Amino acid sequence: MASAVFGRTQVSEVGIFRHMAHLAWFGQLIPLAGISLLCATAAFGQATTNRYSFQEYLLVPLRVHLLSAKETPAIQTTLAESDVTRILGKLNSIWSQAGLHFYVESLVREEANQPETYGQPAGPDDRSVLLGLRPSASLATNLFHVYYLKKLVMNGICFSEAIFVKDTASLRPVEGGLDEPIPRVTSHELGHALGLSHRQNTTNLMASGTTGFWLNDEEIKQARLVARKLHCIESAPELLKRADLLFRAKKMQEAAALYSGLATLPLRVKEVDLAKQRADRAIRFGPKSNMTGARQ
Repeated sequence: MASAVFGRTQVSEVGIFRHMAHLAWFGQLIPLAGISLLCATAAFGQATTNRYSFQEYLLVPLRVHLLSAKETPAIQTTLAESDVTRILGKLNSIWSQAGLHFYVESLVREEANQPETYGQPAGPDDRSVLLGLRPSASLATNLFHVYYLKKLVMNGICFSEAIFVKDTASLRPVEGGLDEPIPRVTSHELGHALGLSHRQNTTNLMASGTTGFWLNDEEIKQARLVARKLHCIESAPELLKRADLLFRAKKMQEAAALYSGLATLPLRVKEVDLAKQRADRAIRFGPKSNMTGARQ
């Protein structure tokens, strides 16, 4: 699994909410039932220690890509929206130990670019092949891209431009490890994106090929340090402020996406309660007509 740190320069405010429509140029942007996708519980039976307050939490936007290629079985993922819901919940359970919380900026089911180049599962040296699968219409800066496909030589890989994870991932179980491979592999690759290297302690998130998910204090410090330097990652108070500005400007679509991310923080505080209420309100009172474009 390769490591890299994502760099970004612009701000993206593409929202997701119940009435988000089919964008012809953007593949199939999956409509989400309210905030159901984003409101997956962060616990999922995994024991994590939350030592961060609302003021300290850092929010990270993800664009999740489900790649399709009917004539290329090695690409065609069988993951569905419900799978992404589950994956996100477990992923956030892992990263809560570092005070980091990932939210789906958009979920895109799209046809892979140049699927004919993917004759066999790609390996660590096939950077150009994997990056070449990305449809240009859904590329954007200032967020993390995670692409799910059917087969890779390894479980996942992180490039500076994007993360790729196979939906057939398999891991060696360790005591106290996560109960499902895909959220753990995705979390591991996000660790690389946040500047973490491999550490072969079997119960550690950055160990190769195991279900371990713990981070030590130095890794948590490093991940948070890198996160603070990326313009796309905001503190919870900063994100709430931006959501409030969008809400007051009646930009309900964009506001709903941000509130929904805040609404899933594993905290019982008034700010999270407010985010839940306003996410629901923004979804219900947002525009009902089809979108024709999105900011990048």
